[in-house]
Amino acid sequence: MKEEYATEVLIIGGGPAGMVSAIYLDLLGISSIVLERQFEISEHPKAHELSARSIEILCQLGFTIEELKEEASSHEDASLILFGHTINATIGEIDLQEGGNDEKYQAHLASPLPYLNLSQTALEALMRQKLAACAKSKLLLGHQWESMQEDSASVKSKVLQLADNQQLTINSKYVICADGAASRSRKALDIEMLGAEKIDDFISVYFELNLRPFLRKTAKLFWIMNPAAPGTFIAHHIEKRWVYHFPIFTPYEKKEQFTKAIVKERILTALGDKDIPVVVKSISFWRMTSQIAETFRKGRAFLVGDAAHRFPPTGGLGMNSGIGDVQNLCWKLAWVIKGIASEGLLDTYETERKPVIEINSEESLRNYFKIWEVPQAMGLNPKAMKWQAILLNSAAVKLFPKSWVNALLQTIHQTLSKKILAIPNNPEQQQKVKLAIKDQTEHFDRIGLDLGYAYQKGALLLNPNHEPPQQTVSQYQPSIAPGVRFPHFWVDDHGKKISSHQWLRADKFTLLCNEEGEAWWTKHAKKLPPTTLSIVQVINITKFLDNQPDHALEKSFYPIKKVPLLLIRPDGQIAWRPDNLAVDLHTVFDSLFLPSCV
Repeated sequence: MKEEYATEVLIIGGGPAGMVSAIYLDLLGISSIVLERQFEISEHPKAHELSARSIEILCQLGFTIEELKEEASSHEDASLILFGHTINATIGEIDLQEGGNDEKYQAHLASPLPYLNLSQTALEALMRQKLAACAKSKLLLGHQWESMQEDSASVKSKVLQLADNQQLTINSKYVICADGAASRSRKALDIEMLGAEKIDDFISVYFELNLRPFLRKTAKLFWIMNPAAPGTFIAHHIEKRWVYHFPIFTPYEKKEQFTKAIVKERILTALGDKDIPVVVKSISFWRMTSQIAETFRKGRAFLVGDAAHRFPPTGGLGMNSGIGDVQNLCWKLAWVIKGIASEGLLDTYETERKPVIEINSEESLRNYFKIWEVPQAMGLNPKAMKWQAILLNSAAVKLFPKSWVNALLQTIHQTLSKKILAIPNNPEQQQKVKLAIKDQTEHFDRIGLDLGYAYQKGALLLNPNHEPPQQTVSQYQPSIAPGVRFPHFWVDDHGKKISSHQWLRADKFTLLCNEEGEAWWTKHAKKLPPTTLSIVQVINITKFLDNQPDHALEKSFYPIKKVPLLLIRPDGQIAWRPDNLAVDLHTVFDSLFLPSCV
């Protein structure tokens, strides 16, 4: 017998983007069902970097820093990137704590940590715990979404229950497609992906081992420039989880060639010690692409996360971009479902997020191609790996005895390795390598991308007198221009130090004001309908900013005496900054697709 379910939002996919969607909607009082095809969380790690902005978003949704830190690397481990011939034969490094870099982040964050090296598998386990505690959201494991049919008011989805091969139907008002890079729902919606479908192919090998006693220096990433085993070690957790990535060159090389025995030998070569007890747990093959969906919305369905965009992992922007998508979309869905906002608000999701995603995609792609400058500085030709794959898999070479080919290959690798290992004794080349590595810093230090993105149009009332500042990848300039993230700064609240972000609510607009602005609001708010008033909280912050010391950073970008009103959206982005109080309230709330008159 077919079962029927009803919910306000159906979420297809139980990864980070899908689960954060459900957790946020629950906070907003909206019911949801999350469909996840797998019964268990994938053992094989995927993403591992949680950005400053993602940490802020998760903490606003009820996560704590202590919970997030529990399965993450130590900050010291997470702040170092090493480059070497083997994991212990280091030739150069990037230290993200060097030169006061931590202070740069801490000036703009309430969190004591600027980022977390946290395996997606551990993060998903924590998210499942949070989701289980949600009153209005439900996670259905072992359920595969099959199809959807939309009418003017709802969507009917057919779902296969994998445990017993039974079908069920779920009726919802809207659908969030969060089912990953190979999204079945996106394909069913006939939404095309635009951009490079193939950049390179890779193998990802997962093993569990405590390598701390073996390592001379700990880090989160180890770029191995070894001709016999080029690749990257990712320490999802130095004492628990490791992944080794390396490129393969299809169609010359076949996936089947890379057995557990073969990849284990390669890992041991990259580690530089054949006696380390590596046990390969799993092997994953993946294709690096750089693609963005032509549209993020079709009817009542919305794409988020990897279903909407897939780009190189270089820079750690994939999962974090998905969390940003969800934060932008969910409050808009909630207000429309509750009848507080008009349907037009939902169109602003793509309008606002797509330009940000395009920047993140371009930066990820730039990082990937730029990283090849390091082996070039070492005297290696990055194209040689592909040439080697073509040659070794050619019909002509296969005519020779395998022992001859292996001996020749070993001689070539040894010659090149000697060249690499001699770099520390060659000051001129060492300096060249050092500069090439330093030039990769933006790949890992991206505060401007994390915190400084600005929505240029959408559910905003833009002010030509206050344009968002131009940010760089590794530098962030706080601002209260419409479209940007409301900055964090510390204030004294009756002897207690609090973050300015504690004024904000994930379920309301926040109107910050001075005395003059508060009086204006009290007089004019009577014109607003109760539904609009119910989602606006008003805070007079004059006493907080007046009590700040004269040298305080926020006084330079937030002159409270000159800014009588500042409206901040539930996602923390500034919606409105008027120059004075000669304001048409109707225009303000119309720009946010909210009713403005009784």
